[in-house]
Amino acid sequence: MKIDAKFFNALPHFDTYYNHILQLFKEGKTTGDNQSNAMINYTKLSLARTKRGLKNIQCNDALVHAAKNTSKKNWLVITEAWCGDAGNIVPLFVKLAEQTPGVTLKMMIRDEYPKMMENYLTNGAKSIPIFVAYDDDFTPNPYWGPRPKPAQDMVIENKQNPQLPYEEFAIVLQKWYQQDKTETLQKEITEYLK
Repeated sequence: MKIDAKFFNALPHFDTYYNHILQLFKEGKTTGDNQSNAMINYTKLSLARTKRGLKNIQCNDALVHAAKNTSKKNWLVITEAWCGDAGNIVPLFVKLAEQTPGVTLKMMIRDEYPKMMENYLTNGAKSIPIFVAYDDDFTPNPYWGPRPKPAQDMVIENKQNPQLPYEEFAIVLQKWYQQDKTETLQKEITEYLK
């Protein structure tokens, strides 16, 4: 989907988005309409993962090279504060943008832009996070997301053939992220940016 430069430029940078999320959480809130205790708890977990990722993630050379050599320097991440996958994934985009001259990284809260989100559905669902890299004229581009392929395969398998209740499955998925240490994500984003 082609987007308007004004729209993109009006979206918050990561620091503004992150500070907004931290303030909401401090007030006992999260993004979106669902302000249940469960969503607040998911936000707490996602924030902890984000903080850890911002501290620990190291972008590999191939990924940095791909980012520096792409013409697509306008990066959009569609997310929500409570998204567990985002807590594991978004820090990589932040760290990569910091290492890539000329990149502008913007954040979009999914449920604030439902019409735009319709262009980035995964099997008909509004799964997040979604990453889109645009060139200077914001022409339509494929997107990446909502999670690395092995993790996505796990999610699809558990939805089609439920073996675990959601809470137990979320723990298994989190363990996958911890063991993978963004290796698969970095490979996929390297290929995406080429």
